[in-house]
Amino acid sequence: MMKRSKRSIRVLALSVAVGSLFAVNVSAQEDFTPLFNGKDLTGWVPVGTPEAFTVKEQAIYTTGTGPYPSWLRSEKQYENFVLRFEYQTQGWYEGGVLFHAPLEGPGSKLGFKIHLRHDRDDYGARSPGAIYDVAAPRRLINLPSGQWNRCEVECNWPLLRVTLNGTLIQDINMDANDVLKYRLRKGFLGIQNIGCRAYFRNIQIRPLPDQEHWTNLLASGMEGFRASGKANWQIQDDTLTGQGPDGQATTKQQFEGPFELQVWAKTIVNGNGGVLFHCGQSGVEVQCFNAPDSTNPTGSLYNIAPARRIVSKDEEWSLLQIFGDGPKAMVLVNGEKVCATSGLKPPYSGGIGFQQHTPGATIHYRGARIKAWPSGFLK
Repeated sequence: MMKRSKRSIRVLALSVAVGSLFAVNVSAQEDFTPLFNGKDLTGWVPVGTPEAFTVKEQAIYTTGTGPYPSWLRSEKQYENFVLRFEYQTQGWYEGGVLFHAPLEGPGSKLGFKIHLRHDRDDYGARSPGAIYDVAAPRRLINLPSGQWNRCEVECNWPLLRVTLNGTLIQDINMDANDVLKYRLRKGFLGIQNIGCRAYFRNIQIRPLPDQEHWTNLLASGMEGFRASGKANWQIQDDTLTGQGPDGQATTKQQFEGPFELQVWAKTIVNGNGGVLFHCGQSGVEVQCFNAPDSTNPTGSLYNIAPARRIVSKDEEWSLLQIFGDGPKAMVLVNGEKVCATSGLKPPYSGGIGFQQHTPGATIHYRGARIKAWPSGFLK
């Protein structure tokens, strides 16, 4: 048998090591799925102004065309993931990349926005690399306009990490953040257009396992409800619609807290309705009424805690997030906290109800769902 020299053995060992490292790197890359083909907008959907987005120099180019708001969203929704992309700003720029964004409503308040700018100026939670209006970046590390930035976003609830140009700029426990812990945990990826120009390329994602568990309140159709009053109720395409005179549809299934109840609501002009929880002989109503200067506008805990201001409009979908934990309750409308109380009376269980009040009118409730929260989450 022929003997090998020590040098040849070292070369062989080095070759094996390099080959193993290359294999690991290739495997890591193969875990990621490209979201942009470098040729066209296949896999993306323009929302608002289609002319605001095009493909230029093998990158997605935001043209700045108005009107605002407009954004380019992914076809699929994602919960947990690792997202990688490169971006280059053109001249004076601000905008951002969204994730967990819904189809309607303010994506930066219901979901998350990584704020991007052309400069390195410190604007706190509106600095380049900030989680918009919530968390300032640890460092300002973005490059000037005309240079490519590399960004990686790891969202694996409750962990949120953002790395920009090789530097960790966000490292957040979202469960410990009094704003982010109430944000949507699944939604679309998106590129914003607010009138500025930038390039985005090499967009790729590695999905991670989902964690959320919801109960869909509309899955059983009207067989899952008891109707009272004279309103006509129908369920189609995950939407409960109430028409005609006053009436209420209440789930046969009973729920108790702590919980989060989510439902999208849309009223006609001057429409009036409400979402109730703890429904038994009575219940607690969250008002749906967008009239200015009303006593209990949309989001109010009716006759308990009026909403501070109206953040919804008739004939537009608005998200109600209703949190209950014993005597405590809190309501968010389109991502904004509008009221809270710690004075609810027992019992703290019952059905979930939906009301239609305006004679001859129509009200829609879409995507109604409920999930459990840990005790004591409402402070």
